[in-house]
Amino acid sequence: MPRRSLRARLLVTFGLGAFVLSSLFASLTYVGVHHVLVSDKQLSDLKQSYVDAALVRTTLYTNPPNLASLLDSIESATASNVLVQTHHQWLSRSHFASTNDVSASLIQLVDHGQPAYQTLVVHGQIVFVVGIPIRSVETQFYEVFHLSALENTLGRLLQLLAAGALLTSLVGVAGGQWVARRAVRPLETVSRAAASIAEGELSIRLAVTQADREVQQLTESFNEMVSQLVDRMERDARFASDVSHELRSPLTTLAAAGSVLQQHRHELSSAGQESLDLLMADLSIFQSLVEDLLEMARGDAGAVPLVIETVSAVELVRQCVRSAARRHAIAEPPLELAADIDNPLVSVDRRRFERVITNLTDNAFRYAGGATALRLTLEAGQLAINVDDAGPGISPDERDAVFERFFRGR
Repeated sequence: MPRRSLRARLLVTFGLGAFVLSSLFASLTYVGVHHVLVSDKQLSDLKQSYVDAALVRTTLYTNPPNLASLLDSIESATASNVLVQTHHQWLSRSHFASTNDVSASLIQLVDHGQPAYQTLVVHGQIVFVVGIPIRSVETQFYEVFHLSALENTLGRLLQLLAAGALLTSLVGVAGGQWVARRAVRPLETVSRAAASIAEGELSIRLAVTQADREVQQLTESFNEMVSQLVDRMERDARFASDVSHELRSPLTTLAAAGSVLQQHRHELSSAGQESLDLLMADLSIFQSLVEDLLEMARGDAGAVPLVIETVSAVELVRQCVRSAARRHAIAEPPLELAADIDNPLVSVDRRRFERVITNLTDNAFRYAGGATALRLTLEAGQLAINVDDAGPGISPDERDAVFERFFRGR
């Protein structure tokens, strides 16, 4: 399962963090405001109920027939519903009052002479019911306050808080994108530079800018690492070049001495001639290794420029095969051309191309029983040269390693 990018994780973290914090703040704000507004409203309604109960008591003392008119006046002034009960009978009530708004448990408490209040949901609306006993006239006073207006206000507040939380989350995502861009950009720059270095662009360096301290440290460390890598490679190349140069002189002397011995070969015994053949063969291999080492040192140092020529691929391959056959004193392997190939031209460095084909044919002779055929085919519009040999082939786990220097398969 592929991992998400650092940029995506930063965006998710900032967005989710902003959403959680804003939602928590909105929830705490709503709960706090709800508690304060509802408590204040209930306290105000409770005080109003005691004032209205005192008016009812006075009316019952002085002018009982005027009770219904008083209750309607209270309903108009306070936007509440008023009910009066005596001896378990509803004596009077205001125009819009309903006995269903008062619960049996509240009536029971007030009947026992205890003031009480309840918050109920009646017909989908929240109401605040206050019950007050009027002991002097053996009457119970009930007043019902509707909290729908307060609930509407709290609903609008909740919508505003939700919108604020959403807006804060979007701001968090935008902030996360900005932070991610600043944090990831240096890593992307380092990644591109590292990829270029892996492809051989050893002159690549990161620009040191007035960035954050951590980014400057990363840039300076990266540049220092690349510089040390280049210095190490240059030292290795110089060492290989120096060794090759130092070995060429004694090898030249040995080759000259071997050539003199070859001229007097008939004067040697059979054992001496056999030893001379082994010496000359090993000397030839040693000379080839030194030349290869010197060639690689020059290539690493960039001292061998490419000389591109447009030549016939068939003739160039045939010359290389003929040269290898003469060198190893073997029959020349056949050169097979695909049906769709006539006489293709290739733009190559002739000397290096010949070196590659020669190395392939030499390896086939030394380690795979000799080359049995060379085939030229077209693959995706490119010329493919296949050197077939009599060996068992290269195992799959070694196919990438064959391009490493001096690697030899099992």
